[in-house]
Amino acid sequence: MAVPSRRYLVLSDLHLCDVEEHPDGWKVYKSARFHFDDELAELLASFRARCAAARPTLVLNGDIFDFDQVIAVPEQPPWPVSLGERRRGLDATASKSVFKLERILEPHARFVSALAAFLASGGEVIYVLGNHDRELCFPEVEQALRAALRRQAAADGLAEAANVDAALRIEPWFYYVPDELYVEHGHQLDTYSSFRHPLRPMVPGHDGPKLALPMGNLSNRVLGTKLGYFNPHASDYILNMLRYATHWLRYYALSRHSLVVAWLVGSLVVVSKMLRQRRIWQAIPVDGALEEAAARTRLPLEKLEALARLQQPPIVNRFYRVVRELWLDRVLLALLMVAGTVVLAVLPVPLWLKLSVPLSGFPLVYLVYEEAMRGLTIFTTEEHMPRVARAVAEILPTSIVAFGHTHKPRLLPLDRDVSFVDTGTWAPIFVGESFSQLAPGLRNYLEISQGGTGTLTAVLSSCLGVGAPRRGGET
Repeated sequence: MAVPSRRYLVLSDLHLCDVEEHPDGWKVYKSARFHFDDELAELLASFRARCAAARPTLVLNGDIFDFDQVIAVPEQPPWPVSLGERRRGLDATASKSVFKLERILEPHARFVSALAAFLASGGEVIYVLGNHDRELCFPEVEQALRAALRRQAAADGLAEAANVDAALRIEPWFYYVPDELYVEHGHQLDTYSSFRHPLRPMVPGHDGPKLALPMGNLSNRVLGTKLGYFNPHASDYILNMLRYATHWLRYYALSRHSLVVAWLVGSLVVVSKMLRQRRIWQAIPVDGALEEAAARTRLPLEKLEALARLQQPPIVNRFYRVVRELWLDRVLLALLMVAGTVVLAVLPVPLWLKLSVPLSGFPLVYLVYEEAMRGLTIFTTEEHMPRVARAVAEILPTSIVAFGHTHKPRLLPLDRDVSFVDTGTWAPIFVGESFSQLAPGLRNYLEISQGGTGTLTAVLSSCLGVGAPRRGGET
């Protein structure tokens, strides 16, 4: 017996933000020359054309907008703005996040137009929230997005503009089609980026509820926006001590920007905010969140409880790991070594001891410390995702489990009937430190089609040439 044909297009990690242009290469990843709105519009149009009689479903799997990268402040703000907000961007409250969304949408009218056309033509859009666009959980921000799509549909003269609202659905946790597809952004599997609960991300604030940002988001806002020669979308900011020194000499030594001061002040701000937030966050009740999700998704409560157990708790509860990720532990160790060298210099000990301990003993201590404390890193999530995907498929029957978040495109068969997909990214990631040549194999998309017999075919592709699988596999 034939089954209705279905087609899905899954995209994640577009990281759309406002534009900044700097002649010295500062924040080059925000330059308009790396916009991909036209390519994305072409992809949506060709996907609609390939769907024929099937209803096309576009799944935007998180981090479509990057609120963390917007540090602009209105010239005449209608609400109080603190000194910290002027330096590092507005707080994540409803009204301020509406302003940030409007800043993001302004240079991306082509994207808004393409999305409105897709909706108006009968397509369905499922928007699964990530960690960088979690501000869409504010009703005011969601309504601002819907209003922008309606305005664009009307401006483009789309006959079915009324479909825009009805065909757009925002999911705060995951999207699931029984026996076919499970899509989740994946930040809840990352202890640096996870919320205490994806359905209860708010804490009380002076201006009303505000988003309780995970460490990764805070670091992007407080540190990333001040270290503009590092690309927050790539892992090129993970260096060793020698390479950090080389990076400083190359980009900061003769510039008006400061690496050391921005890093030290930003790190202390992140630690301070995390400590304050932990006390508030732990006091926010999450009772009833899963029950509400079960009623909305029509899934058994025990299934959602099992999915929730796969999530990683926020790193805020592991203070040492916060300090280590910010390199503050290495600074403390270096200060202790300097102090030890000074003490040896003034003590009446043999000269060989004064020289051998700082030159050989202290470096050995550092190497032993680094090896002993290696443990958890930002790459741990990437390594564990296939295992978590298998666990998801055991909880909810599905053929494909798709995550984003890591920016590492891949399609892996887990067994004969289940495949795991990481949907990569569209954010600008460069080859080396060129700041001009985009790394191949990115701007990824997952296309899933179901034939008349019910067989699913999944293809992971790239809009940036070689380097990514052109045909990822079938399930």
